Amino acid sequence: MIKSPDQRIMIKSPDRLIYSDEGKLDRKWAYQLEANKTFILPRVVRSFEARTTEGMLIGCCYGDILTICKGYQWDGLTCWPDTAANMIGGLPHDFGYQLGGCPNSPFSRQEIDLWLKHLILPRAPIEARVTYAGVRAMGWAFYGKESNIKIKLL
Repeated sequence: MIKSPDQRIMIKSPDRLIYSDEGKLDRKWAYQLEANKTFILPRVVRSFEARTTEGMLIGCCYGDILTICKGYQWDGLTCWPDTAANMIGGLPHDFGYQLGGCPNSPFSRQEIDLWLKHLILPRAPIEARVTYAGVRAMGWAFYGKESNIKIKLL
């Protein structure tokens, strides 16, 4: 496991990011996963499934393994340019912020913001710090908003 300077285990992705960005999607989302994407979380959480109100499974978590499912759509980094370095962090960050609209979300906003920083850091250290500062300053405007996601604890 990679550790941060303060010795906390960081979120990391054991597989490469697969997404579609052919000129943006027709709907409001910019990207769509073409395969499941798995992340190792810095802590164990109660297992859950996240589904849209229409019943589509978009993600799940078992212990410390977070999986965002094929077909999930997100908009990249809101109010910030998407780059090859930050896309890997933008995906779970957007997913986490959507979960923040659920009363039983197991993740805090600060924790989700740290995911973004820790995933970008190995690829672009300066961008990671600047992006993290931005989401800490402005994330309140987006986190915890009502979403079409429901969390089912397992």
